[in-house]
Amino acid sequence: MLITGVQQTTERHNQAFLALEGQVIAKKLHAHIREKAGHWFATTTPIIGKGIMFAIKEGRVTTGVSSIASEDSRKVASVLNNAFYLDKMHYSIEGKDTHYFVKIGSADSDLVTLGTTIGRKVLESGVNVTVSQPTLLVNGRTRRFTNIEFQYSTLLLSIRYGLTPDTLDEEKARVLDQARQRALGTAWAKEQQKVRDGREGSRLWTEGEKQQLLSTGRVQGYEGYYVLPVEQYPELADSSSNIQFLRQNEMGKR
Repeated sequence: MLITGVQQTTERHNQAFLALEGQVIAKKLHAHIREKAGHWFATTTPIIGKGIMFAIKEGRVTTGVSSIASEDSRKVASVLNNAFYLDKMHYSIEGKDTHYFVKIGSADSDLVTLGTTIGRKVLESGVNVTVSQPTLLVNGRTRRFTNIEFQYSTLLLSIRYGLTPDTLDEEKARVLDQARQRALGTAWAKEQQKVRDGREGSRLWTEGEKQQLLSTGRVQGYEGYYVLPVEQYPELADSSSNIQFLRQNEMGKR
């Protein structure tokens, strides 16, 4: 039953993506696509904008600008150009299709391009721009990063800046960790709801464990583990269908 759920989730993700030279990016990035291998041309989608070429090759974004592109579109294209795209790490978060990018180097020139520093602004195209500088603990050290987000309707593009190539792996780890927390939270909530409805859960919980679920939303002694490894299936990292609850002494029996 659990594998079936994972398979269904995989199929749902597969339908949501289009292949592009071995890379994938969501359909929502562009409303219409000119069929030319390796290149996507935006027409009406506000974030990218009309007259902008957007391509991903070997994991990296390349943008091109035509004479009909608006000033806002040129700014967005400039920011996205040369960014690394986190392949297969596209998730729906709070109703928004979220895509992650990483740029190595300072964000200063891109902030000048956008005409902003910290905070929010709205471009004339209606695209919301949010700039933040979160401080995170990475490998025991406190580091500050710059994030730029472009959001319009249900599409969100998140660009993380870092001064070293390690930023790419660090951002992947951060995104996967957040995805795991979402998957665990949803999986436990589903178990709690099943008990509340008198339905069978993913395990045969004892009466005492059911009471724990109802009162705390968790069962002491159990941890959530992935059924399919996210190293191979990162698109399933935030899927509650890919979570199973096991005791520590059951780990070797998987």
